Amino acid sequence: MGEALDRGMVLALSIWDDGATNMRWLDSTFPPHDSPQRLGVQRGPCDGSTSNPQFVRSHHAAATVKYMNIRHGEIGSTTPGAQTRRLESILV
Repeated sequence: MGEALDRGMVLALSIWDDGATNMRWLDSTFPPHDSPQRLGVQRGPCDGSTSNPQFVRSHHAAATVKYMNIRHGEIGSTTPGAQTRRLESILV
């Protein structure tokens, strides 16, 4: 990763929906038929009932997004005075 960062990268941001998995991979149970107790399956609190593209498009047809105050720099350098913490790793 370090070598790739040294070569330079482009930040790309977008708003989209997902017809293949209904965005369950992001913040729900995925794969949806696996046990939520299995490591890595429960990815967030959403039940997935409103994340299919048809629902999202019909209920949020005018959705927009505005990205603001984007910062870049060395880790910990963009938020002066902020406490940093390291998340523990889980080895399987």
